[in-house]
Amino acid sequence: MRILVLGDFQGKFPSRLKRNLQKESFDLVIGVGDYGGIDDWRPWIKKDFERSAKKGLPRLSPEEFFGKRKLRELINKDIKSTKDVFYKLSKLKKKFIFIYGNGDDYWYNHPEYWDNQSLKKQKRFLRRFNNFKGITYSKTRFKGFGFIGFGGYMDIDAYFNTDDLRYQTKPMVRKRLKIYARMRKRFFRLLSEAYKGDKNKDNKIFVFHYPPTGVFDIIKGGWKGNPMKGKSSGVRFYKEAIKRYKPRLVLCGHMHEYSGFKKMNNGKTLVVNPGDAGEGKYAIVEFTGDKADKIKVIMRK
Repeated sequence: MRILVLGDFQGKFPSRLKRNLQKESFDLVIGVGDYGGIDDWRPWIKKDFERSAKKGLPRLSPEEFFGKRKLRELINKDIKSTKDVFYKLSKLKKKFIFIYGNGDDYWYNHPEYWDNQSLKKQKRFLRRFNNFKGITYSKTRFKGFGFIGFGGYMDIDAYFNTDDLRYQTKPMVRKRLKIYARMRKRFFRLLSEAYKGDKNKDNKIFVFHYPPTGVFDIIKGGWKGNPMKGKSSGVRFYKEAIKRYKPRLVLCGHMHEYSGFKKMNNGKTLVVNPGDAGEGKYAIVEFTGDKADKIKVIMRK
């Protein structure tokens, strides 16, 4: 089986990517999140982090930065660009199993942070694609492989140390830790359900947006003076789950400064970051051998 892995479009589907994908052969498409999250948000993100992390000032909301009218325009633009990405993914004519990323806030509800009541139009749009299967907090199967998804926004490692960022007061860290514990419990409950009574325990594939701690997680990019530089964007309980369950394959994204693959669990688990599709990058993961016991990864730029 050959899997096309894509993520981090940020609302862009380059013509070069479209041309290259037409030349590829694959059986399944996996999306690791951030179909939206357009670059127009970056000035606010930069300003917010510089104010809060460097100066210790209160967080700056997007409405405060852009104003109500401009914010509504940007939300509509983001949703429209995400629809365009999904539409082009549907043209690949293959099963598309996907999770959302932190740039897809207008397409899903977070179990802990928000309940978006205006999702009806987005859900109605996605229903037109019969080959789409979302697994942001769930699981599915395809040709004998079990896919376990856990996507959306996550609190990263850097947020649990009050010395890392000035705006991280102790009450905020305590709140994040409680939410982290609930999200961890939710994920391990999902894993327990996925593995219970399954004879094919070796054919499990984890699909994340954020990377596990220790792999593709150290922030290198951003802007000059980025207060997050050098810190971890990883999720600790992802690493914990990988060590405990030893899946064959882990797919993740989020970190645009990385693309490639690394091994965990003494080579038993392969972690792949396909790179940002918005820049034309993707990966092909091929299972070979009589029992799909070998994995070949092809990185494209």
